[in-house]
Amino acid sequence: LVLRAIETHEAVQLADSGIRRAQADVKLVSSALLPRLTLNGSYSFYADEQVIELSPGETFVIRPQQDWSASVDLRQTLFYGLRDWRARDIAKLNRDIADLDRATTISDLTLEVAAAFYDAVALAEWVDVRRVVLEENQNQQQVAERRFEVGEVAIADVARWRAQVAAAKQRLVVAIGDAELARNRLERLVGSADVGELVAPGPIPIPAGTEDELITEAFGQRLEMRTLTRQLEAAGLYIKVERGAWYPELEAVGQYYQQKAGFPANDWASISLMLTVPVYDGGLTKAKVVRAKEDLRQVELLQQTVRRTIADQVDSGYLGYQAASAALDAAEERNEASALAYRQVERAYRVGEASATDLLASTTEATDARTSQIVARAQREYQAIFLRYAVGLPPLPDLDFRTVSDADSQE
Repeated sequence: LVLRAIETHEAVQLADSGIRRAQADVKLVSSALLPRLTLNGSYSFYADEQVIELSPGETFVIRPQQDWSASVDLRQTLFYGLRDWRARDIAKLNRDIADLDRATTISDLTLEVAAAFYDAVALAEWVDVRRVVLEENQNQQQVAERRFEVGEVAIADVARWRAQVAAAKQRLVVAIGDAELARNRLERLVGSADVGELVAPGPIPIPAGTEDELITEAFGQRLEMRTLTRQLEAAGLYIKVERGAWYPELEAVGQYYQQKAGFPANDWASISLMLTVPVYDGGLTKAKVVRAKEDLRQVELLQQTVRRTIADQVDSGYLGYQAASAALDAAEERNEASALAYRQVERAYRVGEASATDLLASTTEATDARTSQIVARAQREYQAIFLRYAVGLPPLPDLDFRTVSDADSQE
């Protein structure tokens, strides 16, 4: 289901678009390092031609009535304050950031699919429980009716079981609706019209270590931290890019020129070196440098926020898994005890040693116990997936989204 979601979800497609755009930016910035070759041509019509008379009877046309010119220009920037080189490095860092953002998007999507999956699985199991309870209540109603016919119980007991059956039918209808809603939500999330039978996998393994060890591990493995490292590097380079405006610029230009007019010549070739030295720009460059420094400061502050968020997520995942595991153990014990109590009360009711009220209470307790066990099991597995996500591991142990991301990027 996660693989289907990766193929169809718009968040991944937006991340793919971000990668392609970042790759285009690398090519765009790299083009500034390459020479530029242009072909130029013009054809002009004038009211009359311009002629210089050198001596009586000897003239020289300096501008024909119909004139044309053509040139080949080759330009190469020799020095631009290293801004072009640093801009290319920034573009490469942004491309790496786009790759990491895609992997992060897939990781977040995996967590979202897991939550929807276990929600749908739990509610489907809940429907099965409600059906079994309805059948048991109907059987108990029949037993009560037969005992009433022979005078062993009062009509009130029959009425209680009829009310219980009606309530069980109502709960079943509600459970079916909830399960269908959860299934539809999962299908929309993964982009599939039918997800088929949902089979919950076995226990999800969790990373080993203490809470502090897992937090330290998360700082080294979470993709957000790797993204911030590149953002810090890019922000530092951008300061140098803005400072490059204070350095002189040097450009080489080679040109071959032809024209119809013979003045000053029909054709010529030239090589020029053009040097531009900035003297005063009204404080524009200084303001840009200050702004770039503040951008770097914001990334540094963002890093602190992300580290705190990651620590909170690991803390929540670690404690949440411990609590969910304990809750599942307790729910399993409760389910076994309540099932045993129900069987004993049910046998006692059949022989007249227990009242209908006792059996109703036992039935309700057994139903609640089975329901809580289903919820506890789904919650524990989701907490295991969330803990893996928080530490920076693939949320699903058999699906490394980083490998999926790299393979798709190469394609």
